[in-house]
This record gives sequence, structure tokens and C-alpha cells, in this order.
Amino acid sequence: MNTNFSSKKKLLQTKIVKREDISDLMIKIWVTKPPEYSFKPGQYCTLGVNGIERAYSIASSPDENLIELFVELVEKDEGGVLTPIIWDMKEGDTFTMRPKAKGIFQIKDQTLKNYLLISTVTGVVPYVSFARTYLQNNQDNMKFHILQGSSYVDEFGYFDELQKLSVVNNQNLNYVPTISRPSEKRNLSWEGSVGRVNLIVDQYIESNNLSPENTIVFACGNPDMIIDIQNNLEHKKGFTVIEERFWK
Repeated sequence: MNTNFSSKKKLLQTKIVKREDISDLMIKIWVTKPPEYSFKPGQYCTLGVNGIERAYSIASSPDENLIELFVELVEKDEGGVLTPIIWDMKEGDTFTMRPKAKGIFQIKDQTLKNYLLISTVTGVVPYVSFARTYLQNNQDNMKFHILQGSSYVDEFGYFDELQKLSVVNNQNLNYVPTISRPSEKRNLSWEGSVGRVNLIVDQYIESNNLSPENTIVFACGNPDMIIDIQNNLEHKKGFTVIEERFWK
């Protein structure tokens, strides 16, 4: 994500309205949306505290009144600068916000039937925005196949929402969360798919009759996962792959 910014442009102000701690390393925050601020599904906002800025993908649909973010803690000794500050913030605390949302990780072609949306952990965020926006607007011709990988079950910040959508809108959305460490204590209650998300893709594609002719692929999250998806689906099998790389 490009975070270059001209100081000549006026920064907006936003504040935390709600905070939800998902785990020790994951939180959701909802911040006010300035009246002049707009974005498209899949874009990110850039927040700052005392001149320290970072970009965060937006989970909200553009029609929502608040901007919802799903944030993973990056410790200071791992290079984290802004997220350790965010972890100490509470409702009512404020950020600066750049005046324009950015990013080209968007659905430009809405005529295809299938959208294979692959992610790791917080990489699911733009797909939540896709689902909220396009399902709400009754885009019945589109089907979202959301595959999300994580190490631990408590990292699925949108599990309940996406599971519910996959039941209520089963013709338009299928959600497959998978964990890579099923034998660890935190995951002992897990009864779903296991294995790294990039390793379950081939079987999923075959089972759902997805092809380069009827499907576009999005990959968001861990750079190594994205490279594997590109090598496998784009270079070997001819799918179009759109990517957005995150890292801890």
C-alpha cells in the first residue's frame, strides 16, 4: 500500500466509537466517517496518530455510517509502530485520516458468475465489504467463494457473520474457513476444514466447477500465500488473480 502523502492536503479527523477485542492480537474498531469521506468496497483508509500513519482495509459497506476495521497487533520488537498505540486507545480517542480512500483491490467486472476470494486472517476484510455491499444490492448473478486461512480459530473475526450469510444467501456466498494448526489446544473445538488455505484451493475449484472463463480470483493477506496462488492459479491454470499483500 502506498502511504506517501502531501502535507498540503488537509487531514480529516475521526474518533473511535466502538472497540471489540477479538483476541490478544486482534481487535475490531469502528470510527466515525467524516461527511466528505467516501470509499469503494475493497479500498483502504489511512489513519494516523501524532504523524504516524498506516493503511487499513475497510470492512464496512459504503452505505454504513461508521468505518469498521479489523486490526492485528504488530509488536514494537516486530516493527510495529502504530498498532501498539492503537492497542492502548479507547472509545472517544481520535485519529487523523487522509481525505481519500485508496486501493485498486476492487470488483471492476460484475458480469462474471464466480468470485474466488482467498485470504489469511485480516485479509478477509475487503471481502466482508464486498459481501455486505453486493449482497445488500441484490446482485443475484454474483457468487462469492470466500476461503479464509488462519493458524487459530479465534482469528476468524467475521466467522459468525460470514457463516450466517452463507446460510441465508447460499446461492450467492459460500464461506470456507480453514486452520493450519488443528492439533493445538486453542483449536481443539474446531470441526471445520484444516490445512493452509492455498493447499485447499485446488480441490475447492474442482468441486465447484470453477474455471478461468467463469471465475476471477482475489488473494489478500500473507505474501507467501499470494505468491503460491499466483504460481498455481494464474501462471499454471490461467486464472486472473488480483492481489493485496498484508504482513504482520
